[in-house]
Amino acid sequence: MDMKSFITVGENIHCTRVVKRGGARTDTLPDGGEAVAFRFGGERFLLPVPSNWGEVSPAYTDGNIRHITLAIYQSLSGESEEIRRLGRTYIRWAAERQIKKGASFLDVNVDEYTNDEAERVEVMKWLTSYLSERYDTPLSVDSSNVETLTAGLSCCRDGVAPMVNSVSLEREEAVDVVIEYGADAIVSAAGKSGLPSSAEERIANFRAIVDILDTKGMARRKMHLDPLVFPISVDPMNGKSFFEATAAAKSEFDGVNLTGGLSNISYGMPNRKLLNMVFTWLFVRSGGNGGIIDPVQMPPQEVGSLDPESEPFKLARAVLEGADMFGGEYIQAHRDGRLA
Repeated sequence: MDMKSFITVGENIHCTRVVKRGGARTDTLPDGGEAVAFRFGGERFLLPVPSNWGEVSPAYTDGNIRHITLAIYQSLSGESEEIRRLGRTYIRWAAERQIKKGASFLDVNVDEYTNDEAERVEVMKWLTSYLSERYDTPLSVDSSNVETLTAGLSCCRDGVAPMVNSVSLEREEAVDVVIEYGADAIVSAAGKSGLPSSAEERIANFRAIVDILDTKGMARRKMHLDPLVFPISVDPMNGKSFFEATAAAKSEFDGVNLTGGLSNISYGMPNRKLLNMVFTWLFVRSGGNGGIIDPVQMPPQEVGSLDPESEPFKLARAVLEGADMFGGEYIQAHRDGRLA
């Protein structure tokens, strides 16, 4: 399968992203403190975790280090210039590893950095400025708050059209922001008061929001329709419904792109990477041409090289298309070691 034109929105510069305390991504500092380890420019670095990090980031007490949050915090508030430089280097590492894997956009979200809206706006301005000054890859500015979206877009590099993640019927106020900045946009199938539960509801919501965008003069090529991915572990028909909505949207809305948060499908299931890759392959076959994914863990070219006749592919496909209800056969194959 040819994946050369796949539009990859790299999802890793998010303040929700975590590494496990004491896991493979962490190490101990000479003074006994904890740090997140990473390699950049051929060197190994340790990004220190402040001694009071549990107060700054409550997820820490649950055994998780929000590493992008940590990097931003140390970039802005580190106790020395060396630590502030380490924080900025970590952000470059997070960006460049996605760019090297072909990211078309870098998705940037700071909503979980702080509950203070004014501080969140300033952090978004700093982060989008920092990345825009260094990379040609456009940013996908991602926030549930329109003021934060606007702040990020205002700091993006001139001459490189950014993306807004996202617009929908439940947040029409973001449409004018998209138009003002000439941005691409993830166009969600969410309704005015809830999420769709069927392919038909998704298409009905798309008709309404695409009509608004058409009326505002937005080019169809800048619309990236997201039919919304829900976990297969919640409903065995979630994959099938998504593929049906994708095919219908491809047929009805000329000139648009089809995308989605593709890794959502595998929550609660074993061997998530296999499910995510096969799901992406099936999505492209249904008419999709992009995705909000981790291109480091799931490079599009690797998806394109999958063998649909292999046993792991067939087992994953059966789950995703609803033939293996609740994944019983897939889970047993995982226990038997047949999904490698």
